[in-house]
Amino acid sequence: MKRTTLLIALAALLLAGCKHDNKEFKTHTLSGEKCWLQIFDEPYIFDLDTVGVKVTYSLQWPDKGVISPAAERELMFLCFADSNKVNVESAIQGWIVEDVNDLQTVESINEEPGYSYLDIRGTCRKDSTLATFIIQTEGFPFGAAHGMYSVDYLTIDKTTGNAIHIADLVVDTNLLCEAIARAIQNLDINKDSRECLFDEFRDADRMPMPGNFIVDSARNNITVVYGLYEIAPYACGIQSVVLPIFWLSKHVALTPYAKRLFGPESYIE
Repeated sequence: MKRTTLLIALAALLLAGCKHDNKEFKTHTLSGEKCWLQIFDEPYIFDLDTVGVKVTYSLQWPDKGVISPAAERELMFLCFADSNKVNVESAIQGWIVEDVNDLQTVESINEEPGYSYLDIRGTCRKDSTLATFIIQTEGFPFGAAHGMYSVDYLTIDKTTGNAIHIADLVVDTNLLCEAIARAIQNLDINKDSRECLFDEFRDADRMPMPGNFIVDSARNNITVVYGLYEIAPYACGIQSVVLPIFWLSKHVALTPYAKRLFGPESYIE
């Protein structure tokens, strides 16, 4: 009886521990807005001598201790191009004041007839074992021909708090670059990317090494992502290349970690 009671108690503790682990991965939202006026000595574009500048941000950020210090530095770099700050608050402050020493701070700006802006939005998608931070940046310098935008992903293993990189998933990244080229050329799911490629990549044996990827919540695909102008013209936008795991495993050896992550039903030995 005592043995049974002890086993039940241990099971309850393990269950509670699992629930606690899931609840531990918490985020909070950091948001703000700053506005400036850029004043020119003589009329600038469209005969304007004053142009508004606005920076906005809204980020889901991991609570303290949820991810490793190295992973947080990676996240800060994705958001603010700075991984040397001691915390996110100082990173935000450094990002806001960069290159605005000659601007006049104001409460708000007139958004007509034109202004410059930069906006960063960050969300966090969580499932049973992974958390993926999705960072979307959009900006438009006043007078430019068009705006610029980007999407970056940072995937975290919730059990360790560490960031997951491509090299953690495939044994040979050189073979991965070749597999991406095949996936574009041979898989219908990547037809749109195939039709948009710069000429230099249309019949290429290998694609550039991607620095950006996301794993779907069903653990069926790795999707590698190329930014504006990397492999296709601006008009085609950001390019995503889907690599189904069962297909990818025929072309590139998966690491033991990847096999555990995706499960035996998702790949072929």
